[in-house]
Amino acid sequence: DLRNLRYLAGSIEMGLLNAAGAQMAQFYQLPFYATGGMTDSKTLDAQCGYESALTALLCALSGANFIHDAAGLMEFAMTVCYEKYVIDNEMLGMVMRAVDGIKVDDDTLAFDLIKQVGPGGNFVAARHTRRFMRGEHYQPTLSDRDSREDWEAGGRKTTWERAAEKVKELLANRRYSLPDATRQQVLAKIEDIVD
Repeated sequence: DLRNLRYLAGSIEMGLLNAAGAQMAQFYQLPFYATGGMTDSKTLDAQCGYESALTALLCALSGANFIHDAAGLMEFAMTVCYEKYVIDNEMLGMVMRAVDGIKVDDDTLAFDLIKQVGPGGNFVAARHTRRFMRGEHYQPTLSDRDSREDWEAGGRKTTWERAAEKVKELLANRRYSLPDATRQQVLAKIEDIVD
């Protein structure tokens, strides 16, 4: 932001510049390392959601080869939020589903099935429909797609509350990829730095 020289990680201009960079890289046949999925919001609110989703989607749909800082970052990329990591994981799954697009070929168009079922027929009962519907819909693990009644019966949890539960579960069941001795050395160094 030239008015105050603040880095705007979640601005639409960030998304546009990364999209333009990705398109230029494609023209010159170069790989492109983009930034998307961040927000300037300080909390998990609507601003956080739309900034993260728009910048990530613009990068992905424009053909960026690699999108870094795509999860967990808030407040001009100065804050990391575990719950946002979980929410962003869901959002990025949806972004990648959008990148996959809609497959249109003879098999998915199913002209023979359309002729067979005919006007007013039931396509839902067709084996072809059941086969393709499983792969056409992104299956979220965090988003709520229940009825209002089921959502209320489940405690009326917000996305943030469901993400917070997932964070607690992940931290309680964590598995480290580092050997224990190495992990202890790293943690000791961190404690020394913090102290």
